[in-house]
Amino acid sequence: MRNDDGLFEKNPALKLVLTHAALGAAFGLVFTVILVLVDAHGLGTLLQRSDSAVVAFVLLAGGFMITFGSLVAGSAIMLMPDDSDDGHGGGGPGGRRESLVPVRIRSRSGR
Repeated sequence: MRNDDGLFEKNPALKLVLTHAALGAAFGLVFTVILVLVDAHGLGTLLQRSDSAVVAFVLLAGGFMITFGSLVAGSAIMLMPDDSDDGHGGGGPGGRRESLVPVRIRSRSGR
C-alpha cells in the first residue's frame, strides 16, 4: 500500500489500529468460512438450503469480521508498552504500585 501524504508516518497509532483491525477482520472471515465448511450446528446446510445464502453469509461474516477486528485492534492498543512500564503490569501513575488493604464491613441481615 503506497501512501504519498505520509498519514501513517504522522500518526503511527492509526497505522497500528488499522493494521491490526484488518488482521482481525481476516481472522473473522477465515473463522466464518471454517464454520460453514465444517457445518458447525448445521450452518453450512442451512446456507445451502436458503434462497438468500449470499446475504446470510455476508451478514454472518461481517459480524465476525467486525468483532474479531475490534478485538485484535483493542488488544494491540491495550498491550502497548508504556514508558513507565516495568514489565510486570498493574502499576499506578508514574509506575508506583499501590497496596491494597482489606476493609471489614459489617452488615445486618434483612430478615
